[in-house]
Amino acid sequence: MLLMVASATPERLHRLLDLHAAGVISTNAPPDRLVHGVRKLVRGQRFLDPEFAPAALDAGANPPAPREVEVLQLTADGTPTREIAERLCLSAATVRNHLSAITRKTGGRSRIDAVRIATESGWV
Repeated sequence: MLLMVASATPERLHRLLDLHAAGVISTNAPPDRLVHGVRKLVRGQRFLDPEFAPAALDAGANPPAPREVEVLQLTADGTPTREIAERLCLSAATVRNHLSAITRKTGGRSRIDAVRIATESGWV
């Protein structure tokens, strides 16, 4: 499947590739690049529009900040949000913000998924 997107952030590329997209191309790509991408897919290869190369390079190099790691470790242990906030002297809203950032950075679909991905990435 070749997906056409207008823009691609590292998080968005991560999600698209997690959906097993074989290729991602810009909606503004010239026709010859589209043809090239389709031909690569037909040969069983993946295709990433060169326009998205900077975002692709950032996709795997966006580890959580130290405070996010602390929140992530407590979340992995099953600690509730309010207790995490108390232990780290944060508000519950700040803990939720950290968890949202971690979920975006990992490309996870939930907190549990983010913990799994972060653990596999060696961040926890």
